[in-house]
Amino acid sequence: MKTKITDVAKQAGVSIATVSHVINGTRHVTDATRKKVEDAIHILDYSPDISARGLKTGKKNLVGLITPDLGNRFFSLILEEIEDELSLHGYNAVVVNTRENCNREVSGLKLLTSGITDGIIIASSFQNYRDIATYIPKGFPSVHIDRLPRGYQGDSVRVSSFSAVKEATADLLREGHIRIGYIASLARLSSTEERLQGYECALKEAGLSLDPALIKQGDSHSRSGYLCMQQLVEEGVRAVFISNSLMASGALTYLDNCGMRIGQDIQVASMRDYEWHRFQRESIRTVEQPGREMARLAARRILERIERPDEAGSEILLQATYHKEGEHSGTDNVFPVF
Repeated sequence: MKTKITDVAKQAGVSIATVSHVINGTRHVTDATRKKVEDAIHILDYSPDISARGLKTGKKNLVGLITPDLGNRFFSLILEEIEDELSLHGYNAVVVNTRENCNREVSGLKLLTSGITDGIIIASSFQNYRDIATYIPKGFPSVHIDRLPRGYQGDSVRVSSFSAVKEATADLLREGHIRIGYIASLARLSSTEERLQGYECALKEAGLSLDPALIKQGDSHSRSGYLCMQQLVEEGVRAVFISNSLMASGALTYLDNCGMRIGQDIQVASMRDYEWHRFQRESIRTVEQPGREMARLAARRILERIERPDEAGSEILLQATYHKEGEHSGTDNVFPVF
């Protein structure tokens, strides 16, 4: 026989309403009472009847997530953190992996806003919000994460890397590097544009003109990082900033193949979201994003938006940090060693 909520209440010695509040997060419950209920749920192997709850409240207890590339460890970890936060409130995630393909994103938006979810979190591959606005029903709860399409005015949680990239570039300039190469990610992304602006600002403040030949355009994948680094090295560049971790992986592979020593033959600064072991053992300067915090805040914000759909939208802007030669912040906001 299926365990009922009344069985859980009896086991925990609390009311049915208290069990409901613990499961749904609808009212504050003391830590001691919450533990009693959670222990009873575990002992009795109780599973809430989500379909019945949906009929009563009109909610599905599902949040959609549009992610650009689950093959990128950064975004898979973002998903894991969002799922963990949602689960604390009785929600699950439905994921659409667009692979940076705009058509797949549109299809995903149509699906996730068709009535199967209560709201969506979007890491969009589009440059302009107008290109996807028609696929998101007016008033439908949504939060943009990591990337911010032009013209979007609603809820968002993202990280600004401008100051950290500027600092990393300035650090290379102070060491006497005049020709600093830059490996850029997909041009249409807001994060790509902002990071490049940080690089350009550091050059300008040092009294240097921007040399377009030193900027190599990648596509956010390892292979393009390899090819971009190859071009820069062949052109005599001995200091490089890499704006994407996946491309950094390819770029470092090229340096390995050439026998070039980081910190001696060439200086490298890079965005760092994963592959800590490689970054820590070599003299690589890094710009780190508080990815965990960004994911948690986005999950909390979409739940707030679902509960209060008429509330004014807000932007949460976190800051990336620059670390020199393998140092890292030591906090849980950046992703762990793998």
